[in-house]
Amino acid sequence: MGDSDGRRDSIKSDILSTVADILEISPKDVTSDLAIIDDLPFDSLKLYELVISVEEKYGIRLPDEVLDEIRTIDDLVDVVVGFSNKE
Repeated sequence: MGDSDGRRDSIKSDILSTVADILEISPKDVTSDLAIIDDLPFDSLKLYELVISVEEKYGIRLPDEVLDEIRTIDDLVDVVVGFSNKE
């Protein structure tokens, strides 16, 4: 269990950093419990950039129906962990 927790923590850290980079905000202002759409200043282009960045980094493809269910950064982390474990 410890190894998968470490992997999740690593993915979470990477995604938080990516979100901060895309939005050009301080990493201190990004926490995993934030709602991607409601709490962060994402527009459709920046949201697309986030999805593409995550897909490329982890070599996965996130289907639209999965993306529609993601509300928080933690949700995104969980999905990426799940999909990257299947690969």
